[in-house]
Amino acid sequence: MASSSSLSAAPPARPHTAPTGIGEQLPQELYLEVRINQGSSTQLARFIATGQQLSASAATLQKLGLRLPEGVEPDQQSVDLAQLPDIEISYDARNQRLALQLPLAGLNRPPTQLRPATPPSVLAASDSSPGLLLNYDLHAQQQRGYRSASSFSELRLFGVGAGIWSTTQNTSLDADRGHWQHRNIRLDSRWQLDLPGPMLTLGIGDTLTGALEWSRAVRIAGVHLSRDFSLQPYRVTTPLASFSGDALLPSTVDLYINGIRQASRNVQPGRFQLDAAPTLNGSGQAQLLVTDINGQQRMLEFALYGTPTLLQTGLSDWSLDLGVLREDYGLRSFVYGDRPMASASLRHGVHQHLTIEAHTELSTDLQLAGMGAVALLGERGGVVSASFSSSRAGIMRGHQHALGYQWSAHGFSVSARTQRSSSDFRDAPAFLANALLPRRTDQFFVGLGNVHSGQFSLSYISQHYPGSLPTRLTGLGWSRNLHGNAWLSVQLQHDLDNRRTDSANLYLSLPLGRLTQLSSSVRHGSDGNALALQAGRSVPADAGGWGWRAQASLGTRRSANAELSHLGDAGQWRIGMDYDPDAGTTGYADANGSIVWFGRGIRALRQVDDAFALVSTNGVAQVPVRLENRLIGSTDAQGQLLVAPLRAWQRNLISIDTLRLPMDLLLDTPQQLVVPASGSGASVVFRLQPSRPLRLQVRGADGKWLGVGSTIAVELAGQIVATTVTGHDGEVYLQDPPADAMLRIPLDDSHDCVIPLPIALQGSDPPGITTLQCQP
Repeated sequence: MASSSSLSAAPPARPHTAPTGIGEQLPQELYLEVRINQGSSTQLARFIATGQQLSASAATLQKLGLRLPEGVEPDQQSVDLAQLPDIEISYDARNQRLALQLPLAGLNRPPTQLRPATPPSVLAASDSSPGLLLNYDLHAQQQRGYRSASSFSELRLFGVGAGIWSTTQNTSLDADRGHWQHRNIRLDSRWQLDLPGPMLTLGIGDTLTGALEWSRAVRIAGVHLSRDFSLQPYRVTTPLASFSGDALLPSTVDLYINGIRQASRNVQPGRFQLDAAPTLNGSGQAQLLVTDINGQQRMLEFALYGTPTLLQTGLSDWSLDLGVLREDYGLRSFVYGDRPMASASLRHGVHQHLTIEAHTELSTDLQLAGMGAVALLGERGGVVSASFSSSRAGIMRGHQHALGYQWSAHGFSVSARTQRSSSDFRDAPAFLANALLPRRTDQFFVGLGNVHSGQFSLSYISQHYPGSLPTRLTGLGWSRNLHGNAWLSVQLQHDLDNRRTDSANLYLSLPLGRLTQLSSSVRHGSDGNALALQAGRSVPADAGGWGWRAQASLGTRRSANAELSHLGDAGQWRIGMDYDPDAGTTGYADANGSIVWFGRGIRALRQVDDAFALVSTNGVAQVPVRLENRLIGSTDAQGQLLVAPLRAWQRNLISIDTLRLPMDLLLDTPQQLVVPASGSGASVVFRLQPSRPLRLQVRGADGKWLGVGSTIAVELAGQIVATTVTGHDGEVYLQDPPADAMLRIPLDDSHDCVIPLPIALQGSDPPGITTLQCQP
């Protein structure tokens, strides 16, 4: 995404003024601090003063960013400043400064580059110890003599050598009228190494091959190597929006996109270029506001278009895969094909408006190659994509082509895509795994809406698989936010080939608070009419707690459901019952969470999809911990808390809620930024120490409160270990005074008052304010 414009304004013509303070007739060499158009500068330049004339070499003028007059050669040694068109010269002999004022046409500076301030692209991972983590998801149910239990688990080893090891499996136990059946299926086993610097991910084991929008992935066992932008999440990969202009005087440039300020920069006189990170997907409006030092403002408006499907110029995204096909996935543990295959995908930004794509697949008796492109039409014409692939599978030769277009703006969007495959076209999923490939796919979507009338949508989708009739569906939808955050939506679906499958849905939700809501829906379909009513309370995602849900359906198919759930520090569980007139009553229960060995001992925590942190508070229990300023829990009896989920390779703010800490605890730092590696744990230590804060009120020998700002020294064994001052009403605050300490208070130039701290105050809980008095 790129936009540019020129913004300029010339000042009123001013008469040339001869420099003042120059009266000598003999040439005089001067080194002056130069200021151009009131801009700040620390440049020193060499000039020759002869009478009322100032001159400099052409090279000096070019270095200052001034345009040479016509007829002046770049190597000329003396150029009279008065030769510069429409210039004003002001010479301050006392301070050896030279101020020049000239129009924009007289400046010849390279544009000032202004880029958005972003965190470093590569962040060092926080300290991590070796660990072993087990994610689990358990489910059990009973229905009319049939019992079943199943579990999904992931075992992950990290911090031992390079990379992480993981394996997943599915276990099931079924009992039908006393006959038990047991199955244990391994799913994926994988070793993965992330290299944030070059943004590379290397994986060995079970994996999915890389794919583009117009190709399909296949599950293999082998080697996967790819570019991974998620390892540098703060790096901007899409083209930057670029805005250029001119400033006659020192100015402030503010960039607004769709009315929201995105950047503000200070610029010096001359041309500037402001590069801003894209903040929208689709068409938008940008305003560039330039305010000079005199308060005068000028604004230009630009049309721009942003899309994540484009890459910055010169940036590439790619993947390489080599292995054998994984067969009967989810049914058997170790079944692989006997034909090796290779796959490669590439996306490369050749221009701010153009990204090219390529994909290839190779195997025994299979060769496939394809090219594609994604292009932005003009500044805001939308995005068009196209691709063409050709395959050879044995004696069959086929091809596939696709074409798409999308355009979106605030309140309106449209997208269309079509893909065609010949009858002999084969890719790796179709040739090696017998996965059906559609001969034809068409998609169309239009969205329109605003705050007052709601959101409208119209969609069409058509798919045609070989050996079956085509499926063509149209949909019409409307939704709107109502008063009090209520939500109303209507959805209609029509099958162009089978009207008996048409359906209509009406849905209404009514919030009763931050977590509780009521909802109802009415549905008409081929199986009849139904009315559903539901009430529920969501489980607080951060601090945890209780949740519940109750639902009843009336009509052709009657049903009922009730569920109770709880989220704690060790995971989440749910119990519930379903009722159906045909199937009867089904009771179920499930639980999910994690068990981790990390640091010292084994602990339970919530399910960890990616990264987590172990927070330690030096053994202090019940310390409230926040994640991104949201309360996430409190430390246990050992002063520890496992915090999940964290965002890998990003800055996660973990802090202590100091407002809830007792007064007798000291904290070295209230917050830390944690950057965990993918799938790993990070150690976060907050050093809390017991403290003895003392609040005193001190009277002088005359019985009056010590004056505000009086100096008080804390003395131990004749040595001053701390000093403080008094507040109003003689109040003094001391933090952890040592045992047997004395307070020394100067009364005048020759006399001090010494007060021993009462023994009752030392080592005890804060007793409130205690009054002490100097003895005469």
